[in-house]
Amino acid sequence: MTQPNEHQGRVAIITGGNGAIGGAIARRLHDEGATVHVLDLKPSHASAWSFHTVDVANESAVDTTFDAIGKTAGNIDYLACCAGIYRPVPFLELTLEDWHRTIQINLTGYFLCCRAALRFMRPQKFGRIVIFSSMAARTGGAQVAHYAASKGGILGLARSLAIESAAENIRVNTVSPVITDTPMPRAVLSDEVMLSRKSRIPLGRIGDVKDMTEACMFLLSDDSSYVLGQDIRVNGGSTLW
Repeated sequence: MTQPNEHQGRVAIITGGNGAIGGAIARRLHDEGATVHVLDLKPSHASAWSFHTVDVANESAVDTTFDAIGKTAGNIDYLACCAGIYRPVPFLELTLEDWHRTIQINLTGYFLCCRAALRFMRPQKFGRIVIFSSMAARTGGAQVAHYAASKGGILGLARSLAIESAAENIRVNTVSPVITDTPMPRAVLSDEVMLSRKSRIPLGRIGDVKDMTEACMFLLSDDSSYVLGQDIRVNGGSTLW
């Protein structure tokens, strides 16, 4: 189990921290004593943490923000990458702009944030990075070729970074959710379609925010001290390989 006050005094950056999952992770870390910095494009009205308006696909914005946080706080301990977009488009209707924007946010943005965080984690010989992928990275799906490609790239990025950084006490892992009851899928799927997905899941329900938050908190904690470069598939048994 997570040790009492384990996160006390840690400095955490959450990208996409105004989203359902990112916001829940930010609240948990704040409640457990961490200093939390949220990065998002959507304004935040929460006063419990520091908010930074950042497009994670913008290299200079990412570097400037991470540098400011790291230099002010003295370190960066945790990074949870939750920023992302999900916009289904039939393959033959995909524009190059659709493709580039999805890859830029869902994959390039994660690369930029990991690189910026690592500059602080390496000298201190400590770091925990959790990157959100998706079950679509393995299963694919109709009208989500661009999204699945971006999420598949995350798995390769995380595994490579995990191997390269392990000797410096920096652990990198991923979480791959099944469809989860958040505003992102609800923006493009009807209630009927959302609920119909549970018939494909052995546990008989779609995922919820708490499921994904708990997985992330486990990977940030010392309970996962021997877990490196792994993908935690929080999917209710929908896929078992």
